[in-house]
Amino acid sequence: MIYIFGDSHARFSFMNLSLPHKNLHTSSYTMFRIGRDNILEGFKKEYFNSTDILCFAFGEVDCRCHINKQILLGRKEDEIIQELVSNYFRTINNNLIPTEILNNNNRVIIVGVIPPIKKDEYESINGPIKHDFPILGTDDERVRFTRKVNKKIEELCKVQGYSYFNPYSEYEDLNGNLRFEFSDTLVHLKKNEHFLHKFNELYQNIINKA
Repeated sequence: MIYIFGDSHARFSFMNLSLPHKNLHTSSYTMFRIGRDNILEGFKKEYFNSTDILCFAFGEVDCRCHINKQILLGRKEDEIIQELVSNYFRTINNNLIPTEILNNNNRVIIVGVIPPIKKDEYESINGPIKHDFPILGTDDERVRFTRKVNKKIEELCKVQGYSYFNPYSEYEDLNGNLRFEFSDTLVHLKKNEHFLHKFNELYQNIINKA
């Protein structure tokens, strides 16, 4: 069984996944909150065994607004991102031990953060975001934050032996933003056939190595 944990992107990006799975996403849950609280919402280690695959997909909200907020408070961008992703991985590691999953680390999949939507494209249809998670900073800044977060995720996956999964480059425009025609006109992926195809490939690779 594949267990998928994440924010709302875990629901949208994995929509119509044909493999046996349970999607345990929690909307608007942030990478920061996971690292701060050392808790994976909905995760109970006694549920999992060595044949399961665990998938984690968080970070879009952090790249959309929280990193910028921290910069405005005077913190350095790279320091924020280093701490954010390191604490995220620390929580994952702490919660997985001593599950049988860690006998085969590549069964833990960390999904990269989706490219950010362009602010003017979003607002042309939906107007400004008025809830707690607005679009902050410039498009270029949010692209840079996302790429740096994904680079750090990839680095730590190599250290831990986890599987890094990021097929989102196929959905980027020339500037690194999410191509609007693939979106749900908000911040999520709607046309996700390529995402699912690449995930199926990764799944088969993991199973074949078992």
